[in-house]
Amino acid sequence: MGLDINHSFHVFESGKGAFANEITLTNNDFVNISGDILRLDKEIEDLGVYNAEYVNVFNYRFNNVSGALIKLYRGGSDESTFGSHLLMTRNTTDNLGLGKRNSTNASLFLHGVQVTRIDNNSINSCAPIVVEHTVGEPITEIIENQLSTAPSVVELRVEGEHTAILKDNSFLSNKTSVK
Repeated sequence: MGLDINHSFHVFESGKGAFANEITLTNNDFVNISGDILRLDKEIEDLGVYNAEYVNVFNYRFNNVSGALIKLYRGGSDESTFGSHLLMTRNTTDNLGLGKRNSTNASLFLHGVQVTRIDNNSINSCAPIVVEHTVGEPITEIIENQLSTAPSVVELRVEGEHTAILKDNSFLSNKTSVK
């Protein structure tokens, strides 16, 4: 289709001041993309504003995507808004997020997302999932996935260990499991 001819072709890039209630991708293939699939990271003033409330990705195949599958940014540290929410399940990815122009060095970059569930995916030969918690009680579950690298989860404003649930994930490169 030619989505890798020009550098950094993004399938969907939200603009500043745009807000979607729901973005759902279901049952398709994305192959040979030079940029990101969903770029929802324009509201960076950290005022609790973000580009999408619910992001759902089901039954997809992503192959040779230089950028991230999703860059979702919800800035701010108050809990006056409920989103964003991410549900990603039953997807297969190969060679994702490893392009030199991917500034986050992540296959998924989730900053301040309030509710995240990533389950039953095969994420092979990909950059890591990067989760940055910015409020006190986010719900992050990364469970029953086949991963090429361990997810990175950090608490940016709360002291101590992260609160994410990382359970029953297996690693494709060395066949070990983290529970």
